[in-house]
Formats: sequence, C-alpha cells, structure tokens
Amino acid sequence: MNLARHSYLILYSIFALSCARQTAPTGGPKDSIPPTLISSQPRSNELNFKGKTIQLAFSEHILLNNPRDQIIITPDLGKPVNATSRKNQVTIILEDDLKPNTTYSINFREAIQDITEKNPAAMLKLAFSTGSYIDSLAVEGNAFDPLSAKEIKDATLALYENDTFNIFKHRPTYVTKSDAKGLFKIENLKPGKYFLYGFEDKNKNLIVDSKTESYGFLQEPLQLEENIRGLKVPLVRLDGRPLKLTSSRPSGTYFNIKATKSLSHYQITTTEQETIISSFGEDLANIRVYNTFEDKDSVSIRFTALDSISNTIDTTLYVKFLKRQVTPEGFELNLDKFEVIGTKGVIRGQIQFNKPVLAVNFDSIFYRIDSTQVIPFNAQNIRWDSLRNILFIEKTFDRNLLPKETPSTSTSEQRRSVAASPIRPAAKTSKTSNKNQFYMGNAAFISIELDSSKRAVNSYPPSKLEDTGIILVEVQTQAPHFFVQLLSKDFQMLRSVANLRKFNFEDLKPGDYQLRLVIDENNDGRWDPGNFYLKRQPEEILFYKNEKGSPLINLKANWELGPLLIKH
Repeated sequence: MNLARHSYLILYSIFALSCARQTAPTGGPKDSIPPTLISSQPRSNELNFKGKTIQLAFSEHILLNNPRDQIIITPDLGKPVNATSRKNQVTIILEDDLKPNTTYSINFREAIQDITEKNPAAMLKLAFSTGSYIDSLAVEGNAFDPLSAKEIKDATLALYENDTFNIFKHRPTYVTKSDAKGLFKIENLKPGKYFLYGFEDKNKNLIVDSKTESYGFLQEPLQLEENIRGLKVPLVRLDGRPLKLTSSRPSGTYFNIKATKSLSHYQITTTEQETIISSFGEDLANIRVYNTFEDKDSVSIRFTALDSISNTIDTTLYVKFLKRQVTPEGFELNLDKFEVIGTKGVIRGQIQFNKPVLAVNFDSIFYRIDSTQVIPFNAQNIRWDSLRNILFIEKTFDRNLLPKETPSTSTSEQRRSVAASPIRPAAKTSKTSNKNQFYMGNAAFISIELDSSKRAVNSYPPSKLEDTGIILVEVQTQAPHFFVQLLSKDFQMLRSVANLRKFNFEDLKPGDYQLRLVIDENNDGRWDPGNFYLKRQPEEILFYKNEKGSPLINLKANWELGPLLIKH
C-alpha cells in the first residue's frame, strides 16, 4: 500500500516537472516572427530613474543568448551584465548605483531570442536617464580591415573623453559592437569632445591587447555637437608593446637573439676584427648569428633594431657558441614567383633559403630552352635580401632564342576575350623532357655552414602573347606620393608601381587579381601601419572595386582590361 502510494507521488512529480520545462513545440509552420517588447521598467526614455533593477516583458517565451557579451550598457558599468530570464521576462540586476544626471543606453543586440527558432528581437535598445534630460547625439560608421577592405563583424567600438586615456590600459566609457557589415552606432551621447577607436576584444576585458587583437583609431578628436555619420575605423594587427630582448644565447650551430615581437630591420656591428654573418631565423622576432669566428670564446657586438611602430633597441651583446659538436640544420631552398616572359625575353623569380648563402656557383645555374640552347646567369642578374635570405633573379635575354611558334589567328588580332584558365603551379619536369627548364645543379649554392644545395630542375614554359593579359590602371589622387599594388585573389603581393597615374600591368597569367592603392604619406615606399602613442593613423589604402562593389578582377587569356580607375 505504501509502495504504491510512493510510486504514484514519484510519477506525479516527474509529470509536473516535464510540464514546467520550456521546450520548443514540435510540428506546425516554422516560427519566423521574433519576440517583441511589450513593456519595460524603466520605460523607454524615462527620466529620473533611481532603481537598480531593469525588467522587460516580451510577446512570447524567450531565452537569453550569451548576455554578458551581447548586452552592452553605456556608459560602461565596469562589471559584467547580470541578466536572467523566466518565461517571457528578462531581469537585469545592477550591483552598484547608477551615476546621477546620466543617460544610459542598453543595446541587447542578439541576446533576446524566442525559444522555438531562436529568432533574435530586432534592433532592441532601451535608453533612460537618472536626470531630467535624455542625451540624444550619436556617432556612426563602419569598422574594416584596410589591408583586405573587408568589414569586421563584432568589433568593439569605443569612445573616451580624456586626452591621457590609454587604450592598452584603460576601459572606455561608451562602447558598442559592429554588425555583420561592420556598421556601428554609439547613441545617447552628450555634446563634447570624444576620441573614437575600435578593437577585436577577444578576451572581453574592454582593453586592447595589441599582441593578439587588431585595433585602430581616429587620430583627430570628434567635436560632437550634432550627429556624426560615415566614420571609417581601420583595424590592423599591430603589436604596440615595448620592444625588448627576451634572450640571447647559443642554440645549435648559431647564436640566437630573440625579441618580444617582429622587427622591421636590425643591424649588427663590431669593433673587433671579425666578419658578422646573420639573418632572421624562423620568424622576424628571431635573429641568428652564425659562427664565423676563429679562436675566440666570445665577440662583443652592437645590436640595433627597429619595429613597425619605430620602437628601437640599441644594446651590446656578447656572442658565443656551443663548444660541443652540433649537427647543422639541413640546407633548404624554395622557388617562388618564377616566370619566363617569352614576349619580352625576361626570366624572373625568387629563391628563399633557410640560412645565409656563402657562395653561388653560376656555372650550375641556367635556363635550358632545349638541348642546344641555354641561358646563363651571373652576379649582375641577382639581388639579395640578406636579412631574410631571399635571392631575387631577373634576367633579360634575346627572345629570338626561343623556338618560333606556328602563327595563329589570335596572335595577329587585337587582344580579345577568351575562356580564362586558372593559374597553376609549374609542373614537375618529366624524366624525358629537357625543354624550358630552370636548372640548378649540385652545389649551385653553398651555405654559411658549408653545406651545399641539391640538384633541382623545374619546368617554366615561356609565356605567349595569347596566353597572357594586360590590366590598364589609372589613378586619380592629389597625393604626391603613392603606389599601386597588384595582388592575387588571396592578397599575395605580385607587383608594385609607384607615383604613376597611368600605367599597365602586363604579361599576366589568367586568373583573379586585385588592385590596392596606398597613399605613401612619408614617401618611404612601404605602408605605414600607424602609431597610437604618436596619434598617427595607418596610411590610407583604397581598393579598386567594380560596379558591383567587388574588388576581384577576372583576367582572361589574350584579354586587355581597363583602364581601371582608382579615385582617392
């Protein structure tokens, strides 16, 4: 009797709990209508609000979606949002008193969703004041990546009012987040002077971490007397930490110097009678000094370095090496951007090495047209980036050395549209083919550690007129110094032209390209990413975009495009 009674109570409790649980109903048409706000306390634009609890009621049962990230209260309260939901209601508990005579704005973004299809309440915002007046000014614009021209979703945009504010140390007062198109709007502002900046805020602490987060700012303050629209905030990855050395010690067969971040340039000198051979290591934060010293335990060097925001290091180090026998790292090389332009008689490309090159055997380097014709190379055909161990090759030759092609109708006609072919990497040379080969024999290159490169043969057939295309470019700008970069679809820089307002990129393989205009304000030939401490914004970048707003330029074989206009 008691057992039956207890079983009934257990079953009844389970049934009651299942009835109370909020779940999405099954069957029926899909719910596409988001929840709407029925009432709130405080009311929208309410004045003289003194409470510490904010409540909202909606047209249907709702759930909360990541409220600590999605709900943004400005001015910033300094603490995470404490929000809960029950049925169709949301409650926000404020831990501290609100500031007097202050307009507060709550942006719920996508925090409020229905329980069936998780449709977010659209454009849900609530403004109220603890005083007798609602501030109503706003700033709006978009956040974007200037190097790719892509909008940045969920960027944190912020305002501060004090000239001594440091974005790397302090939390802002007014914040919002950008939408899927990079658009943002900070509302309910009082008149005054503000500074605007944006950042990714991956660690959600409202402080810029320049090591891991992209960020950007406007160097000029905003004098807010009426609404300001159309602001553009470029966000870039730029390490703003102080430049320091973290270690300098022997490692393997070399002496390794490590900095806290990547360097733009460095220099090593010594007053001792020694030759210093060095280069960047596995990245631009590591420098390797190789052992070219004789009969010395250590050598004193002066090490100077510069990072991308002009921070410097100038210090004295003592270089020494391990006394035990160590096996050197293998000597490796990679070819990149190689092409043979048959119409102009030009061979060019670059070779990346993993350590410095001591000697080049030019007798073992040539381009083989066929079994009877080769094109040799010499020291005048190469250029070194010794810090990065990159060898640039460019050789002009008599194009009449190439076999004559059978005339075709396409070569005698004006360039026209034909089906585009995708760009493919150079095919591996077959064992039987001995034509159109860039040849590097055994020991063509000798490294600083006296190991030699292996034989390598790669096929690069000469391009023909009908196999390539031309992009004509026109630039309209009042800037005295600028350059235009030709990029691949994946933003690899292919070519660059400086300070010309009309020019052509010729001998291009079929494929997708992009054009990027850089306004070179300091005329140093490279893009300057800016400096927050100097209140200097990144140099301006503009992309060519077609009538549909796309930056991609599809070039087909035997085709001439342009002139493509970039206006600044």
